[in-house]
Amino acid sequence: MARGTPGSKRTHTVSVRLSDAERQRWEEARAASGRKELGAWVRTVVEDVLQDQVGGAAPGAERGPAPLDPVSQAAYDELCRIGANLNQLVRYTHQDGALHPAIEAALFEVGNAALAIRGIEPMRPADPE
Repeated sequence: MARGTPGSKRTHTVSVRLSDAERQRWEEARAASGRKELGAWVRTVVEDVLQDQVGGAAPGAERGPAPLDPVSQAAYDELCRIGANLNQLVRYTHQDGALHPAIEAALFEVGNAALAIRGIEPMRPADPE
């Protein structure tokens, strides 16, 4: 809506928290656009995205890991099978509630390999109690 036209008064406020790095990127983009106010720049960017949206995922939708290419998908599937087999072995190796450290380490490595293939940050081992 153009400023000053009947019914164009903006009465709603939206707040967003940003990290220092996000704020800096937004300010740099705003400055490059020639706009003086960050709020006006954000409003314009969002409106542009909404007007240009022709289908697919909604703007701002949550994004999961990127789809895997077929070779990586096959590797991921194989790692899942290996992990399932290791879990079966673990079930048989539990004695007195303790898991052999080598088996525990192998399970941890396989799990992290599967996460790495999906582009997800690997887990860190828990501190011993």
